[in-house]
This record gives sequence, structure tokens and C-alpha cells, in this order.
Amino acid sequence: MDLSLIVDGVFLGAVFAVATIGLSFFYASTGVFNFAHGALLMLGGYLTYTFLSSIGLPLIPSAILGVIGVGAVMTLFYRYALLPIRDQHLTVIIITLAFLLMLERLLNVLYGPWGLPFPTFFPGVLKIAGVEVSYQKIYVAISSLIAIGILWILISKTWIGLGIRATIDNEHIASSLGINGRRMHLLSVFLSSVITAFGGINISSTLFLSPVLVSQMNVTAITVSILAGLGSIWGVIPAGFILGFADSFGASYFGGWFRFVSMTVAVILVMIVRPRGLFGEKERII
Repeated sequence: MDLSLIVDGVFLGAVFAVATIGLSFFYASTGVFNFAHGALLMLGGYLTYTFLSSIGLPLIPSAILGVIGVGAVMTLFYRYALLPIRDQHLTVIIITLAFLLMLERLLNVLYGPWGLPFPTFFPGVLKIAGVEVSYQKIYVAISSLIAIGILWILISKTWIGLGIRATIDNEHIASSLGINGRRMHLLSVFLSSVITAFGGINISSTLFLSPVLVSQMNVTAITVSILAGLGSIWGVIPAGFILGFADSFGASYFGGWFRFVSMTVAVILVMIVRPRGLFGEKERII
């Protein structure tokens, strides 16, 4: 077996997981499925690029400002556009799709339809058993899993996470205990958007910046979330790796055109056995 396929599968799995976990967290905490998720992924990269090229900040401060900027944009959008109508599911779908198209068009107008180069965090390559692996891919895989681990600690082991989980379980009971449900919703939206932007920056630093990636990553993230089970935050980790390996091996044996086919086949096979996804339940779970 070609070791490079395993390396690519691990890399893609980590990328898919960190690119999707924000979408699942957003849905689990608010009940809103955010169809504008792909635009938020790329917005993180574009904001970082702007701070780098226009203001001249170093890469890491630019990335920090980029994720904060995406968190602020999505929190404001949720507060004033989605929160008042979040029980009107069809309207919410239309508004999030409109937000996706608006951001995609805005990025196209401001930055152009072509790909933009994005600096890597760690240039160079490492040879493992005769296979060359870029330090950037290693960084992306490790940092993505670390980001997911930090989110898990924040949700599972802190008072903030307790408030978020209590609000998700039963907002009325949480409110009677003095937990501000609206504040928990907004905090969840901010955190989910921050990790989404982080995933987008990792993708941009490995590939390139392009409005084309908005739709591609949107489809990928939705596919991973469906495979994991809607509302299952941690289920996106194994789901991401399943699709990552399906992508890597499918593209290798059948060509690049087979990438989405292999992912679709993997989802269909799992859904036959588990119609709610790998870890989906009747209700949203966290």
C-alpha cells in the first residue's frame, strides 16, 4: 500500500473534521443549519490575507485577527438576522443561502475570481519511509486536532461549556437557573465561527484562496455533518477521516474526478446502515 495515500488520508481527515465541527456545533447549539458555512471558512482566509498584504502584519497576528473577525461577523448576523426568526426553518434556510451567495460574490468582487497565494506556516518537506510530506500538511493536521481538543475542553470542562450544554439540553430550565440563554447562543455562534475560520485558514495555507473553494468546502462540510449525524459535534472527527481516506484512495485509483463520487458512496453506505448518521440521534446531541 502506498504510504502517501495514508498520509493524504490523515491530512484530509483532519482538515474535513476541523472544517465541519463549527457547522455541527452551530446547529447543535442554535437549531439552525448554517448553509453559509463554506463562505465563513474562506472568509477567515481572506481576512488573514488582507491583514497580511494590506496592513503588513505578521502571519500569526493576521490569523488571530482573521478568526476574531469571522466570529464577530457571524455573531452579528445571527443576532440581528437569524435569532428573531430561528423557528421559521424555511426562512432561515433561504437567508443563510442568501448570505452564502452574498459573501461569495463579495469575495469575488473584492479579490477577483482567480486564486491568490497564501503563505505557509512551515515551509519545507519531511521524508518518511521514502515519502515526502510537507511540514505544512503536518502542521495543519496536528493544529486542526489540537483546535478540536481545545473546543472539547472548553465545552466539557469549563463553566462556560456547562452553560452552553445546559442551554442546549433545555433552555427554559437553564433560564430558571439564572443562565442567560441568548448570551449562551451568541457565545456558541462566536466559538463555532472562530474554529470555522481557523479551519479555513489552514485550508488556505495548504491550497490557495479562491471563491471557488466556497462552494466546494460548503458541500464537503455538509457531507461530513450528514455522515456524522446532524448535531453530533464529535462525530465529525471519525466522519471526517472516513471521507478523507475515501477521497485520498478514490482520487488515486480512479482519478481526481472520483473524489466527490467516493465521498458520496461512503455516505450512502453508512446511511443505509445508520439512517441518522454515525452518531446522530433523534435530538441534537453534544
